[in-house]
Amino acid sequence: MGRLNFRYTRGGLALMLLTLLVSPPAAAHPHGWVDYRVTLHFDDRERVVALEQAWKMDPFYSLTLTEELARAEGEESMDERLDMLGQEIARNLSRSNYLTHVMHDGEDVALGELRDYTTRLDEQRLEFTFVVPLAEPLALDESPVAWKVYDDTYYIEFLYDEDVAEPIVLRNAPDGCTSRVIAADPDPQKVAEAAALDTDADAPGGLGRFFAETGEATCPAR
Repeated sequence: MGRLNFRYTRGGLALMLLTLLVSPPAAAHPHGWVDYRVTLHFDDRERVVALEQAWKMDPFYSLTLTEELARAEGEESMDERLDMLGQEIARNLSRSNYLTHVMHDGEDVALGELRDYTTRLDEQRLEFTFVVPLAEPLALDESPVAWKVYDDTYYIEFLYDEDVAEPIVLRNAPDGCTSRVIAADPDPQKVAEAAALDTDADAPGGLGRFFAETGEATCPAR
């Protein structure tokens, strides 16, 4: 299966949106959002092995992308085009660490290669699901594992999905493991910095991390 001939309209976001987006008429960052969920996978030796994620694009971006898909050249069905879009998203994400940053004991945790990705429409919102394995299984040993998902430029804001009962799920976790979402608490100077950026401005590197919520999981000693 080849690549769709999209009409590229805007650059800058190396994640999933493939520069297909027309910027909304906003005066400050962010210009859109993604509601997401995380499933933390454990193996049979009680080690964290992967983060499964589901990203649901906001209605405006979903509409823009699906319209681009419908207008693209070729005779593929919409399902086939969504599959091809997923391939492009996966390729772009591989260049930016999947926008996923995992920490344990004060150290960054290396990630493996993204797999098991799917792109679909869910009530007219585009959803991209995928699995990012850790490079090596991680034993928590009472120290929490934490992660953030963010666009470095803060053009897109990532927020845990408030419409689901459990935005973080622990799959095959040992008894007693818990999870929580820690709200972002950006410095007022960073808020002002983001608000001052217009639609076409280049955000300073790393701005997104100041606005990112933190997911965390802790397991008791064995």
